[in-house]
Amino acid sequence: MFVLQISVTLAHLDVLKGGLAKVLPEVKSSHRVEALGRGLRFKTYAALRAAAQSPELLMATVSGESFAAYLAEHGFDVDPAHLHRAAAQVAINDVLDKMPRLSIHGIGFGRPQRNQDKIWETPQQCYAKFVERRQECRGQHAAEEFLLALALLSRVQPTKTVMSASGSYRLKHIAENYACTYPEGGKLGPRYVANGMLIAAAVHMGFRYKTHVDNLGYDTLNASFNMSKRSIDDLDFEIRPNTGFAHDRIRRQQLKKAREVFASMRQ
Repeated sequence: MFVLQISVTLAHLDVLKGGLAKVLPEVKSSHRVEALGRGLRFKTYAALRAAAQSPELLMATVSGESFAAYLAEHGFDVDPAHLHRAAAQVAINDVLDKMPRLSIHGIGFGRPQRNQDKIWETPQQCYAKFVERRQECRGQHAAEEFLLALALLSRVQPTKTVMSASGSYRLKHIAENYACTYPEGGKLGPRYVANGMLIAAAVHMGFRYKTHVDNLGYDTLNASFNMSKRSIDDLDFEIRPNTGFAHDRIRRQQLKKAREVFASMRQ
């Protein structure tokens, strides 16, 4: 499960309304916006819009339950996940604005690849591919991946410094295997999580990050964060019990216990 907070601005309301209109065309516009007000924990949409016009930045916690409950009162059976995904897109857009080199694959451009004709990509082709991958961050699947990453990272302890063992590529694989739900109970994971969406979720939550390059100076696309190695290891062990990492940890625990038993027998 996760808790999603977004800032309340007029621009964000436009994104939310547009996203909800696309997935809920059968719901009257007036009902959608009023449900949106409740879903961001306001008494009415008018109150929400007034808050969005305030000079002070206000954060709202998304409530899919309140959103769906209002629509149910007006005869519409709506999955509360629709609001979470629309709000996730708002959060993703904010991260994209802060990180102009973030795409669905991660941070940067990576190494050039060969085209089908075996000729190396030109810089223009690399950039065009990056633009396409960046646009993928604005789709529904990306929003679901972002929310799943958010659910996992809510269980990770922050540290004062960026840790080398907190790589986004490892974290995204842990997230992909995480069986979790939306706050209202609908299934969220396990499912595929793109590296870029794991990074976006971490940045949205306020984690600091560090990028990396390979031995030729190209972006690796991955990032490391100020996250506790121990909490990541614990989550990896819990969520992926059949990996080599988990088996090695079990063997170390068994060896430690055996040594303790042997030491007690010698006393």
